[in-house]
Amino acid sequence: MVGRRVSQALTSDDAQSYLSDVKEAFHDEPSKYQEFINILNGIRELSVDKDSIVERVEELLEDHQDLLHGFHVFLPDEAKRNKHPHTKKKHADVEEFMNNLKTRFKSIDKDVVVTFCMVMTRFKEGRMSVKELQEEVIDTLYYHEDLIEEFLRVFKKKEFVISAAQKLHDKICK
Repeated sequence: MVGRRVSQALTSDDAQSYLSDVKEAFHDEPSKYQEFINILNGIRELSVDKDSIVERVEELLEDHQDLLHGFHVFLPDEAKRNKHPHTKKKHADVEEFMNNLKTRFKSIDKDVVVTFCMVMTRFKEGRMSVKELQEEVIDTLYYHEDLIEEFLRVFKKKEFVISAAQKLHDKICK
């Protein structure tokens, strides 16, 4: 599918071929392939909005332009055009929060960052809800109201929570 010409009407064979290409590209990184499948399941279950899904897939496939192009082939026209102008600002807010968190606890208490990473990992794996994530982070950052406020501001929109959580986890916890 990748690199091949696709007819206007996509078929289930086209989708299967594309999935095979993704699986092959991530054969040495099975967790990334599984994450891709989980994102697609979010579409089917309607548990995540389309813009967040597109954003997450674009981040996951950023080093695989052929796969990214193949993914865009399957998008409806409105999803291709419907890029939010605030996405860069949202990512900048996530980056700023991550930097503030690491800076604050670098010398005070490194265990806070470890605990934060464990919470983000559980959320990323689907073992807790958005509400549970917020409660755990509030407990973890107790007495650091400014960081709690910043976290809640960055994570206030449900559709952005999953993408931002993934980004935070990948940047801080690896």
